[in-house]
Formats: sequence, C-alpha cells, structure tokens
Amino acid sequence: MTLPAARTVSVGAACRLAIQVATGSISFLAGVTVRWPGLHAAAVLALVLVQVCCASPAASPHQVSHSQVGAFEAALTAVRDGAIAAWYDTRDGNGEIYIRHLDPGGNPDGPERRLTTDSEESYEPSLDVAGDAVAVAWYDKAGDGTLTARLGLWSQDGTRRWVTTLAPRSRNPVVCATEREIVVSWIQEDDRGGETVWLGRWDLKGVAAAAPRPLGPAHKTTWNLNAAVDESGHAWVTFDAVAATQASELFLARADQRAVSLVQLTPDDGRESKYPDIAMRDGRIAVTWFDAKDGNTEVYLVTGTADEFGGAIDRKAVRVTETAGNSIGAYVTWNGDRLGLAWSDDTLGQHEVYFQPYDAGGRALDAATRITSNSMSSLIPAIEPWRRGFALAWNEFVPGSSGHDGKSEIAFAIVP
Repeated sequence: MTLPAARTVSVGAACRLAIQVATGSISFLAGVTVRWPGLHAAAVLALVLVQVCCASPAASPHQVSHSQVGAFEAALTAVRDGAIAAWYDTRDGNGEIYIRHLDPGGNPDGPERRLTTDSEESYEPSLDVAGDAVAVAWYDKAGDGTLTARLGLWSQDGTRRWVTTLAPRSRNPVVCATEREIVVSWIQEDDRGGETVWLGRWDLKGVAAAAPRPLGPAHKTTWNLNAAVDESGHAWVTFDAVAATQASELFLARADQRAVSLVQLTPDDGRESKYPDIAMRDGRIAVTWFDAKDGNTEVYLVTGTADEFGGAIDRKAVRVTETAGNSIGAYVTWNGDRLGLAWSDDTLGQHEVYFQPYDAGGRALDAATRITSNSMSSLIPAIEPWRRGFALAWNEFVPGSSGHDGKSEIAFAIVP
C-alpha cells in the first residue's frame, strides 16, 4: 500500500482519487492480496486513507508504514521538526519495532527504520523525546514464551546509541523522557507467578539512576500502562488490575524520590474499568479509560489538579461516548489549555477512530468528529499535540478469511 507523494489533499481531490483507486486505474499495492472474494487489497487498503479525507475535512491522512503484511500498535511522539511514529511490524517474518519520521506537514520524511534485529518477537513500542534523541521501550517474546522488556535510545535519524534490559520476565513498558532522564514503568513477574508494576529511571547514557521500585500489584489481565512526569520530576503511572477487586479497576501510583503512593480510582463494582491513559500539564491531570459499567464499554474522562486524584474519581467523570457499540482505546493529550481525546468505536460494524476537544475543566469544546470512514477496522489511536491542533496515528486492519489473519498499515492524520 503506497500513497503517491504523500501530501494533504482536498476533500474533492481525495474523492476523485478514491474513484480512480476503486476502478483500478491506480494501483497502490501491487502483488498484495487479502482473501476477500472479488476484492483486491489494492482497492481496499488504498481506498481507506483516501476515504478518511472524504469523511472528515479536518483530517489530512498519510500512510506511514509499507509493511504489506502487518503493522500494529501505533505510537507517536512530537519532535522539533515534526513527529516520529513507531509500531511493531511482521514484514520480516516475526514482530520487529519500526519508526518513521514525519515532517511538519505530517508527511513521511525518510525511510522506515527497523530498530530490532534479533530472532525474538518484538511488540508494543512506547517512545518519547529524550534530549536530542528518542527513547523507545518495548518487550520481546522468546521462542519459549518468555517476555522481556527493553529500553533503548536512538538518534532521530535512526542511529542506535544503546539498548538495555529492564528486568527478567517483564513486559509492556511505557516510557516518559525529559532533557536529562528517561522514566520507564513496566510489569514484572515474581518468583511465585504474581505480577507487579515497577518504575525505573535512566540517564541518557543508559545508566540506571537508582534501583527500580515496585509501584503496586498488576494482574495477568493488565496489558496497558501509561505514565506522565510532572514539573517536579515526580512520576505518575496509571494502570488497571484485578487487585483485591471483583474485576479490573483503575489505579494511580505517584512516585517521588523517596516514596510511592498508590490509590484506587474506580470503585469495586464488578464491572471492568480498563486501559487508562494520563496526561499532565501545568499542575492539571487528565485521565481517560473505558468502562463496562453501562453494559457495554464506554469512554470516560476526568480532569483536575493532583489533589483531586487522591481517591475515587468516578463521580467526577464525564461520559464521553453513548453508543450502541463498544468504545475502546482512549488516549488523551494536552495542547496548551485544551485537551485532545481520541478513541475507537465499533457501532458501525467495525472500529472507526473518533476525536473530540475538551477544555481544562473537562467540558467538550465541540462535538465528536469521526476521523475514519472505510471498510477496515481503524484501531487504537495515539495522539500528540501538533502546532495549534492534534496529530493522530492508528492502524488500519483488513481481516483475512478467518477473521484473525489479514493485513494492517499505520495511518496518520492532523486535526486542526
């Protein structure tokens, strides 16, 4: 799947291009097929990003990956001259971590760069700017199933500086970085088979600044950590876990140089609260997640000062979605005094990506905007501030005949 000369196009031009693709007058994916009767993947996979333009004039979509097999779990970080997207990719016969630079217009700028080269499967990258470089965390899966979380630093041109192992039997790391240090949280298995969320700090030379510390109990169903660092350098890590609760609930850990505090954010109501994300700016915190307390999964958002996150937050929460389908994969970021919130919803039969802006008090500034409109599943958007707006990255998935195998690529859009 290759978009010609990736650049922002008008809605009218995008729709004309979509017609050309659908009629076969332009081929974007020569030689790549998906097992859908009578439908070539060239039309499906190329049409999707063009249809994004047709559906949402606010978006300027670009294709980031050219896996032609599977590119998943998009991550995104803004840099001085654009952004860097990361994902795991199966084009090499096993999962590997890739990154690609995007210019100030959101266009892919330079080649896709493969960061991992070993025989292990590499999954779920997290990345952040660290000084003049980019810190990337992920986990590897060995042939015997052993999981190991890694952390590395690369120059923005893809030159590797160093890589280190976070801990044995560890997974799902998330990274936050500053000009001087890299803060990482991960899930680690203990000798009795239990799991715990840990936090560690490294300098930009790859030297551990202090011994890692445990933050709180995790669970086999804990698959998502997210973190932020405040102006004082304190780390805030949010995650879900079944921890003396009937179902998964949200927890928030705060770690300074001397102590760790852990609070439960959602009540033990027997219905899952999952996959929280956190963003911080100027002393204000925003947390989003999806919750099954309404019978299906809906997205919620809470904003407030640090003091307001010392306990249960459900009564302060704004319910973002009220759909017949399931809303999942919510992520949030600040841009000045505004919040950008993005998520996926499957009410229309497959997941589509949505975006909505909020003010610092958690009040919606506009109605939710549907970013994608196509026959593919648009999944789990990453979101970053972008000039006066926001940038999104996600993966577009075409299922195979079994519903599990198929093809996927990473897409990117700017929301002014």
